[in-house]
This record gives sequence, C-alpha cells and structure tokens, in this order.
Amino acid sequence: MRLGAAVRLTQSRRMSRPHRAAWPRGRARTVAVLAGFAAALGTAGTVGASSFGVRTFPIAAGTAGVAAGAASGSAPVVSADGSTVAFVGGSAGSPITNVYSSDQLTGTTSLASSGLGGAPADGASSAPAVSRDGNVVAFASNATNLVGGPVGAGGEIYARRSDGAIKLVSVGIGAPANGGSSQAAISADGRYVAFASTASNLVAGDTNGVSDVFLADLDSGAITRISVAHGGGEANAASTSPAISGDGRTISFDSSATNLVGGDRNGLADVFVRVPSTDTTERISVATGGAEQNRTATAGFSTISSVSVNGRLVVFDSTATNLVHGEDPAARSNVFVRDRSRHTTTLVSEGNDGYEGNNDSFAPFVAPSGLYVVFESFAKNLAAGGGPQGNVYVRDLTLRTTSVVDVAANGSPPGRELVGQLLERPTISSDGTVATFVSSAANLTGNGAGLTQVFLRLLTPPRGKLSGSGRPPAPARHPRVVVRADDRRATVFECRVDRQLPFDCRPGVLRLPTLSPGAHTLLVRAGGPGMLYDPLGLQIKLRVTS
Repeated sequence: MRLGAAVRLTQSRRMSRPHRAAWPRGRARTVAVLAGFAAALGTAGTVGASSFGVRTFPIAAGTAGVAAGAASGSAPVVSADGSTVAFVGGSAGSPITNVYSSDQLTGTTSLASSGLGGAPADGASSAPAVSRDGNVVAFASNATNLVGGPVGAGGEIYARRSDGAIKLVSVGIGAPANGGSSQAAISADGRYVAFASTASNLVAGDTNGVSDVFLADLDSGAITRISVAHGGGEANAASTSPAISGDGRTISFDSSATNLVGGDRNGLADVFVRVPSTDTTERISVATGGAEQNRTATAGFSTISSVSVNGRLVVFDSTATNLVHGEDPAARSNVFVRDRSRHTTTLVSEGNDGYEGNNDSFAPFVAPSGLYVVFESFAKNLAAGGGPQGNVYVRDLTLRTTSVVDVAANGSPPGRELVGQLLERPTISSDGTVATFVSSAANLTGNGAGLTQVFLRLLTPPRGKLSGSGRPPAPARHPRVVVRADDRRATVFECRVDRQLPFDCRPGVLRLPTLSPGAHTLLVRAGGPGMLYDPLGLQIKLRVTS
C-alpha cells in the first residue's frame, strides 16, 4: 500500500455527552480552586492545564501550630465542589488526633474537633465527612468536652458548621447513647448524617444487640434506623460502613444480615441500599442478572461503598468472581459499580485496555456526579506512572480511562511507602479535578520520618493538539500523525482507530497500525500520571488511497 499526497487529515475536538453537561461547571470550579492556590503560592498568569509546575499539594504538614515534619495526617475527604478538605491530624507522641477543615480557596485551616470555649478536645476524633461546600463537617469523637452535658461511652458523632456551631448527632432517647457510634457520612446540604452504632437507645425497639446503621436529620433531630429487616423487624446481624447520596435520600451500607431483602441465601456480607422515603431496601452486590456474589470482602475488612449524588450509582469492593462476565477466578478484590436504574454491575478496576487489575483493588469513592471513581489498588497493570507499592487510581466511567492519582509534585511516581499497608481511602470532587490521598513516601512528604501526610492532587486534564501539517512522506506505509499536549507531563495518550480496541500511545509521531484503503477515524486523548484524560479528544480523519 502506498500513501502519498492523497492522504487527507482533518481534526476536530469532540466531547462525550455526559461530560458535555458536567464539564463547563467543573472547569469553572477548577479555575477557582487553582486561583486559590495561585494566590497562596504567589504565582500569576492564566489558569489552565499547564499553568502550574506543581499540582500535588501537602495539606496536613504544619497544621494548627504543629511543626512541619512532626505532623501526620489521614482520612482526607474533599467536598463535592473541591473547595474544602477535611482530614485527621496529629502530632508525634500525642494520643489525641483532631479533625481539621482546610479551605483551599483561602488557604485557612480550622479545627473542627475543638472543645467548649476553644479548649483542646480531651479525646481522639476521626473519620470526617464533609458537605458539598465544606460548610458542615461530621466526624466521630471520643472526646467528652465538645458539647455541654453528658455524652455516651464509646464515641459519638458530631457535626460542626463553619460558623463554629457544633451539634451532637448520635443522641439517645432521653439519655446519652449507650453504645459507640462511628463512620459518619453526610448529605450534600449537611442536613442528613448516616452513621453506624452499637447503641440500643437511639430508636425505640432496638433489641438485636448488634451494630446498626442510622440516619439523623439535623434539622428535626429525628433518628431513623436504616438497617431493618424485609417486611419489618430487626436485622439479624451487624450492619456497618454507611455512605449517603448527596440528596440524602439513599443510604448504602455493608451487612451480614440475611433478612434485609428476600432471597438472601449466599450466607455472606453484602452491600445494601435503603431508601427511607419509599421504605425499600435493595441488594447492590449482585451480578447484572441478579446472581448473588460468591465471595465478599477480604477477611478482616468491611465492604466499602459510595453513592452518587442522586443515588443511581453505587460503587463497592468485593472479592466475588461472578459479578461480571469473564472475571478472573483469582480471589482478589475488585471495585464494581452498580447502576440501580439499568440494573447492571460493571467492573471499575480495569485499565484502558479493558483488563482487570492483577492485584487487589479496594476502598472506592464515587464522585457525586457519578462520572469518576477513585480507589486504592496494588495492581500494576491499570495505568502507567505508579510507584512500587499500592497506588491511588481514578477511573473515568464515561471515557473508560484509568489514571494514577498519587504522584509527586513534578508528576513522577511516588517512592516506597515508609508506612506498611497504608490503606487510606481516596476521595474526589464532583467534576473529577480535585482528589485527595495519603502517602508516607519520602519524595512526597519531603522527609524520611515515616509519617503519613494528606495530599491534594489537581487532576485537570491536558488538551491535545495536532502538530504540523499532518501530511505523510511519500511513499510510506503509515500516515505520519504528530500530536502534542498543552502540558509536557502528559506522557500517556490513548489512541483508537475506528472501532478497534484502544491502545496506549505517546506524544510525538504516532505509531499507527497498517490501514486499509479508505476512510478512517483516529481518536486521540491526551493524558498522563496525575491527570484525567482529555474529555474533548482529537478526532482525526484519515483517508488512505492505494
């Protein structure tokens, strides 16, 4: 085949439909967050994908008077709008951990778990959750001096507003809660808080003696039990690890109970969704055809789930091997997404080529928009640019692309983690451009002390462009197509010719397969470690004549 002057290339940029609606709002919000960082760093210029040499920012170091290098951070969660990161911070040698709220637009950090009158909390606080705009932070605490009056033993759930007002959420009927409460999750407007508790006096008739999941309305003070049996009655086993949709109407959780829905016969812990307004419970950890999962979470761990803003999508981890067709029978953990409208279950922990991860993937979090999922994984075949141990990944559910999140400021891979088995759940903003993760790697923390720090990564995608005339030399076996991106660290592109399988490609001269005479379409998406793939993409029309 001889390709000469008759080869014609044209370029256009296209956006997939789900991104078309979400991108303008997300882009504007990202610009605002980036502008906040620009002010903090003293930089100037137009904000864009390549405006900053730094995209990874430490959040916890030096917080609240704790010297940088002595502070540790964990359990970060970013607000849906990307403006606020709540996290747990502590200092070496102190048994007290606190919950902080860091405003990324102003650069200010406030203490959410402060005692009455601003006094230090007299107990450890943990597991924050944050409302859409960061105005409300919910968290668990063993402290006894956060509010006036007696509190229950074993830990309580609190909600702190940005104006300083704090409320005890896990309130017993006429008395302090008689069991511990933990694992807070909060709705977008900050009104509803879901949590797990072993207390038996949060609602009337709680006699099952196990952990249940509850929903608190902060406006009315009402508490409702979520983990209830099918047809009425109590769950016959423990329920934990709740998540809540942004609208507050849908709560997911993990439960070993066998009487929450009809036909539960697998004898395993499953993920369920409860919609209180319709008095319905639905099992989520099932295959597309409804088959029960044949395995559950790894021994010693609860299944982690997360819910999109409208409750339609629920992501979860599982070691099951029968949830999607063609899944590897190896007993490793994977991340799945259940579409409650379409009644489908899809694998999330896979690479651009469609192959599932070759090691455990777990602790997923779905962006409120439902467009992205972040998760941890020890797999090494999901995306280029990862470190030697586990990594954080982001999966674009629309483009079906996967990228590494936890890279250093210059985009290089993280080094060896100095804390073994660092299992920390990542989170992501609704537009997918702001993500949080935890690392103890020296090339991220800047020291070898082995303390974990919280990081924020700006995942703003690069934008690809066609370089040169695109005209191939004659004669030639392949069209000569040269592509670039506006960010030099965008080093991993995705290419697809016509409807063939996608393949990784690099900026510069693309190596394309031999093309038959006729019209062809080449789709190129710029991407790389620490960034999303270009949602617009380059659509290049090729016409080959023999």
